[in-house]
Amino acid sequence: MSTTLAFKYRIIYESLSRFSSALSRSTTLAEVKQCLQGQVKYLFDYQLVRFCFYQQAYYIIYSLVPTQCALECGSEVLLWAHERELKDKDMPIIIDDQTLIVNSLSQDMLPLAGTPTQLWGWHMGFTAQSGMMVSVYSGNGRQFQPTDVPILKIALENLYAKLLTIRLIDELGNSKQAVEQALLGLQEQSAIIARLVATQEDIIRKRTRELETKNTRLLHLSRQHAHTIREPLSRILSLAFLMEELSADEVINEIIPLLVMTSNELDGALQQVIQSIDTDLIPGDE
Repeated sequence: MSTTLAFKYRIIYESLSRFSSALSRSTTLAEVKQCLQGQVKYLFDYQLVRFCFYQQAYYIIYSLVPTQCALECGSEVLLWAHERELKDKDMPIIIDDQTLIVNSLSQDMLPLAGTPTQLWGWHMGFTAQSGMMVSVYSGNGRQFQPTDVPILKIALENLYAKLLTIRLIDELGNSKQAVEQALLGLQEQSAIIARLVATQEDIIRKRTRELETKNTRLLHLSRQHAHTIREPLSRILSLAFLMEELSADEVINEIIPLLVMTSNELDGALQQVIQSIDTDLIPGDE
């Protein structure tokens, strides 16, 4: 089980690395859209996810289903009702009520494969006038999990940094009179981006160390318990060899009882190994 989880974590963080790399190469909102459509589906499962970036009164919204991505830019009217509530109350939500979930959806959204059964939502404010909301609709074989939250937040921080950079560059191009002010803002936001990147790198290094530690512990446990299994197994092989040399009465009266007893010992040794692995490795996966 630990090996499977280690493989899963490594795949996820490789996908996160590809997402970050593709996002860093994007220089326009359209290129960011292509990046999201191509990469987000490998990070976590969802039926619909909406990333809502805002800076002052301007909004950039990406809506994704696994096969399509839509981009909208404009004012607060683009927000859905629960997204306004996320921003105003600054409280995460998890909704399981089917009626509330259906009512939260817009009529002109991208087509969904089935009706979602759960809605997750967060607001992350990075400055007093800038931040992001994210909404994840899941269900019907595409179930968002609590273990996906750290991955989503890393992706969200990367996306915010990229959209903020694009937005600042656009402002520089649209208004020559605001160059000095924009440069100052760019310096301030660069510090935020640097902190976000450093945080992301720390998380990836931590996860990698955890996986390496678990693999080392699993190998140690395998070696430690090898002799526990080898001893009864060797006796069983010896008894099997004697069965060919002894008479039928001796096999029935002497060898068979010993085989039963030794097989029970082997079963107990295996149970001990499994219990030891569960006790030593499973708490670290939670």
